[in-house]
Amino acid sequence: MQATTISLTSDKVFLELRLTPGTDVAARIIKAIDLNGDQQFSEGEKRAYLNKLNRDVSLAMDGHTAWLKLVSSTFSNVEDLKEGIGDVIIDYEADITTPGFAHQLIFKNQHYSSIAVYMVNTLLPVDTAIQVNSQTRSNDQSVYQLDFTNGGKPFTLVTEQLSTSDQWAAVKTYFVHGIKHILTGYDHLLFLCALVLGAASLWDLIKIVTAFTIAHSITLTLATFGLAHLPERIVEPVIAASIVFVAVQNIRWPKQSNGNSRLAVAFFFGLFHGLGFAGGLLELMHAMPVTMIWFALLGFSLGVEAGNQLVLLPLYGLTQLLRNKTHNRKTSAWTKIPKYVSCAVAVAGIYYFFVALSN
Repeated sequence: MQATTISLTSDKVFLELRLTPGTDVAARIIKAIDLNGDQQFSEGEKRAYLNKLNRDVSLAMDGHTAWLKLVSSTFSNVEDLKEGIGDVIIDYEADITTPGFAHQLIFKNQHYSSIAVYMVNTLLPVDTAIQVNSQTRSNDQSVYQLDFTNGGKPFTLVTEQLSTSDQWAAVKTYFVHGIKHILTGYDHLLFLCALVLGAASLWDLIKIVTAFTIAHSITLTLATFGLAHLPERIVEPVIAASIVFVAVQNIRWPKQSNGNSRLAVAFFFGLFHGLGFAGGLLELMHAMPVTMIWFALLGFSLGVEAGNQLVLLPLYGLTQLLRNKTHNRKTSAWTKIPKYVSCAVAVAGIYYFFVALSN
């Protein structure tokens, strides 16, 4: 997560960049800073990293490149970064040198763009003579444009406009991250696959997925606000066990793969999957303003559900096509394909279970 906060005065722009790697990418960022691998950040290593960051970010003011002056920097220690609770905080300032009443600021951030989640916000100016007129962001918020005036008539609706813009930007950003979280979360994908393989009809699948969605939404929300928590060493093995349980149920007790039994299973394990989703979300929301959390949660939840449907619907269509194709076949080999796939899913679940235990 790379969160940039911008503040304005009559003659300067201040930027705070808060880089929170999270556990997924912490090793890569630590390696980029700790060049000699001694698990310590020397002053020389910090300067080298800041030089790279300076090349990856830029600020333009009224069409002209603005020099970003480094004011301060703070690096958490290696252990905190590994745990996903550490930050690298960099403060910059730039002069507003162009004359005139109206100004346009463009901030670009390409720092580790392949693994980054960007967020940019501007604080409401303390000086009422400075009025923010509009904010525009690219889809991933790597490019941010701010239009503001200096010395104009106060605009009473600016707070509401800023709030609305920031809220929808958070929804959009975390919607994308929710989709990515599902499509790259192979344990969640395997669980969904096992649910689909056991569903006898579309209505059965809808009921099962609804139970799963309600359950993971409950724990995701509670965990986001600190009301529910289980250590990762418990959550991850249970998620892996859920894959094995549902897959084996498809194989050994296919009649229980539908009805109330499967609904209870989907709901129970959905509670743990929600805690798993929360782990990825909380890393990104570290140090996020409280007022933005609801909108980030909304966007992330919608993204997770969109990711679910991207997997569930094509997979269900494929299984139904297979069932229709094999309905009139004399051989029973084709009808056993869902069981074979469930066996493969169970084996993968066992593998993830032992990986989770080893971690």
